[in-house]
Amino acid sequence: MSETEERILATNPIMEAFGNAKTTRNDNSSRFGKYIEIMFNKKTDIIGAKIRTYLLERSRLVFQPLKERNYHIFYQLVAGATDAERVELGLLPVEHFDYLNQGGAPVIDGVDDKVDFDATRDSLSRIGVNTDQQSQIFRILAALLHIGNIKITATRTDSQLSSSDESLARACHLLGIDANEFAKWTVKKQLITRGERITSNLTQQQAVVVRDSVAKYIYSSLFDWLVETINNGLATEEVLGQVNSFIGVLDIYGFEHFAKNSFEQFCINYANEKLQQEFNQHVFKLEQEEYLREQIDWTFIDFSDNQPCIDLIEGKLGVLALLDEESRLPMGSDESFVTKLHHNFAGDKQKFYKKPRFGKSAFTVCHYAIDVTYESDGFIEKNRDTVPDEHMEVLRASSNSFLADVLDAAFTVRERDAAAANVKAGTVAAPGRRPGVAAARKPTLGGIFKSSLVQLMSTINSTDVHYIRCIKPNEGKEAWKFEGPMVLSQLRACGVLETVRISCAGYPTRWTYEEFALRYYMLVPSTSWTSEIQEMAHAILSKALGSSERGGMDKYQLGLTKTFFRAGMLAFLENLRTSRLSEAATMIQKNLRAKYHRRRYLEARESILLFQSLTRGHLARLQVEEVRRVKAATTIQCLWRGQRERKTFNRIRNDLIA
Repeated sequence: MSETEERILATNPIMEAFGNAKTTRNDNSSRFGKYIEIMFNKKTDIIGAKIRTYLLERSRLVFQPLKERNYHIFYQLVAGATDAERVELGLLPVEHFDYLNQGGAPVIDGVDDKVDFDATRDSLSRIGVNTDQQSQIFRILAALLHIGNIKITATRTDSQLSSSDESLARACHLLGIDANEFAKWTVKKQLITRGERITSNLTQQQAVVVRDSVAKYIYSSLFDWLVETINNGLATEEVLGQVNSFIGVLDIYGFEHFAKNSFEQFCINYANEKLQQEFNQHVFKLEQEEYLREQIDWTFIDFSDNQPCIDLIEGKLGVLALLDEESRLPMGSDESFVTKLHHNFAGDKQKFYKKPRFGKSAFTVCHYAIDVTYESDGFIEKNRDTVPDEHMEVLRASSNSFLADVLDAAFTVRERDAAAANVKAGTVAAPGRRPGVAAARKPTLGGIFKSSLVQLMSTINSTDVHYIRCIKPNEGKEAWKFEGPMVLSQLRACGVLETVRISCAGYPTRWTYEEFALRYYMLVPSTSWTSEIQEMAHAILSKALGSSERGGMDKYQLGLTKTFFRAGMLAFLENLRTSRLSEAATMIQKNLRAKYHRRRYLEARESILLFQSLTRGHLARLQVEEVRRVKAATTIQCLWRGQRERKTFNRIRNDLIA
């Protein structure tokens, strides 16, 4: 493995540490979208890579649902820091940090955060982040944890934050910023009207939002800095000049539907609507190309196009446009935003939009997978993606040079994204013209995300795309357990069911002639078997399904190299094949049984005949022996009588002589 390949692989532990977290569904869930291009030269050697990220879930930094965790890097830092680092950074156990203890799940089964922290350190070193920079990264992470512990108290009309707060002092020391200024502008805000500055107090809830927004801004800036550092090291000008081709891998969040859905889920599902449309068109295009290539008759396949839902979201007067409009108003609010949505889309005006029966702060979008109800709370603030100017001044005045570099890198990324968003929106002035008011508008997070999707779709359309769908078999992350309803909902959410429907509308099953003939040759007599595969396949189809002239066209079509079947035909052929094989198996079993029993019969008959022969021979021998014995006895008797008679004769003769 080359050094470049090792550095590319080293980016994965880093991105997972800073961008992944434990959720109820996944112990290592990506909370951002990632697109990585692996670059090749003319010799097809890997020479570099480039990463682009989409919509980091910033809110996870300050809030985690039950049984979930913050980003892995914080737990790795707490578990793996050395004793000296613990003292320097003021690190405490996880339970003592408000940004880490909300989910109540500080430990993941089978995961050692200390080991992972060592791997993260090693990976940072591989991509060119030296030990001093790593120490500065850990200082910023520790400062964010201390910011979460800053206590803001409520008074009757406003809020208070003591500049002597221990967590405040620790966080500001690590960041190199003025604690008094940070505390002041956390509980106060400043408005400029006609050149006059007006300072007012914030409530406790508003002050907490400001505190958290600063923390989220710093963390997202650090994340952007890491991505820029990776890209600067792996995609240098020299590398870009040698690129001949690339392979892009998009790892992006799937469709999300929770008990409470917010701005992040809205953007994620919007991205999935775009990707699902691309997926449907990709599958449909592949179907058409296959039919044309094989020169078969076909009709247009009608499939469910989700373009109306996409128009609802990104149209000129869509949800994003109304959200941007409300976000740019000084007194814009979530309630006013929802009211505009109901006015424009509720009722029969838009079938992909619904107004919930209960509650005035929610709206429902009918996505391709399922209807999702979004709570508007936080939509405006998240879409503005802003930190109070006073806090930005405090951060820029930091004595920490590394923090300044991080903020500068993040600013560069945001300016680049803003320029892309303005180009997409047509707000950039043409050459020779003065830019209008629209050109000076600061792009919103929704607008930036929309322009990023446009670029992503452009990249996808210019490449040869392959899709990988990840399906979880059960909620408990257990082996050998399959939950049907859960799998079905995932198949619906990732659009697989719709693509199956598209395929089934045409000829979903296709075999090459050779594959078909080898599998179904038994459906015709052996006299029809021939070396001409296409003729043999046609003979099989004619016998099994009927010829095309007799209605077989509705069941199958013959292409140049393949046979195409309507839905259900393969099952029919398989039944015929199974029946034929069953008959053949029965015939084979009958003949085998006949041969077996005939052999046993012949063996038994041979044994019986042999036994009879041996028995008869034995009996014959016994008879012969008996005859011999009788003859011998008779002979003995004769001899004995002759001897006795001779004795008698001799006695009588002797008596006569005497």
